[in-house]
Amino acid sequence: MKITKKAVLAIMCLSLAAFAPGKAHAANKVQIPDGACRKGNDIYYSYSGSGLRMDLMKINTKTHKKKMIVSNKYKGRTTNGFFDLNIKGNNIYATYNIVDGSDGFNFYICKINVKKKTKKLLTKGHHPIVIGNKIYFVKTKYNKTFYQDQDKGIYVMNLSGKKIRKVCKMPSSYISSLGSCGKSLVYEHTDSNQERVYTRLSKQGKRLGDLDPNDTITSTYTSADSSYDCGVDNKSYYVTGGKVLCTDYDTDKTTTLVRYDSDHYGVQSFQVFGDVMVVRGHRQKYIKKYHYMGSKGYIYLIHLKKKPTKVLLKKYICGE
Repeated sequence: MKITKKAVLAIMCLSLAAFAPGKAHAANKVQIPDGACRKGNDIYYSYSGSGLRMDLMKINTKTHKKKMIVSNKYKGRTTNGFFDLNIKGNNIYATYNIVDGSDGFNFYICKINVKKKTKKLLTKGHHPIVIGNKIYFVKTKYNKTFYQDQDKGIYVMNLSGKKIRKVCKMPSSYISSLGSCGKSLVYEHTDSNQERVYTRLSKQGKRLGDLDPNDTITSTYTSADSSYDCGVDNKSYYVTGGKVLCTDYDTDKTTTLVRYDSDHYGVQSFQVFGDVMVVRGHRQKYIKKYHYMGSKGYIYLIHLKKKPTKVLLKKYICGE
């Protein structure tokens, strides 16, 4: 049988595809908001938990100059602050928990103007994700008896907090995050086997099926027990033994970016923004102030190009 040049080329292409790194070219690219977001050379960030209460801050990735944008305080009182940060234009849309510490949950979708340094409560809710000119979020209602919010469903509104309408009832008893995959919504939850799952949802609230972990990457790492990989371009970012590692599929080189404790909660979260990463974790240290061994938290900005370099954003004593 005669084999043509076209057939040979086709076989070569198929062979190369078989050895191509699957994760780097995953079909499903998931965006999940977390404690940081980026616009141009500026990274905006705010974290809370483990005793930490932060204002919304900004760091320039070129000069490393830091500025406070808005305080975490609400009516003069310290709060649990901001998370689920989305940026569009000059505005950040985030979850704002207006209570402090273990006093419960009282979530609002908050609009922050980074130029005017103002914040405005739009409506009750959390887990906002901005897609186009719409904000999708989990609507909540405050329960005074239990001092916490109850989830009421997924809703959508415009960027001014108007024209609020229901998309669907809660698709799961608990949603740990809301994000996007292309033009679809994605919600993170736990299945019957206690495995973390990303499930696609249309903008009309129709369930579109679970995402395959073997063909899905996300730029946000928020859980040590998630089976979904983090990847950007041709690189994979992951956690092993308390270390955040990067594997470059073009060179097969693996680089250690930062080291934390090797236990399950050593690395708490990270987000990749092209050539930089923001990462949060803790290490066991001797606390001179209290004369005992305890946990210290460290938040870094890491430059990923060439030799990775770290810039300390925040250091704190966990549980203080």
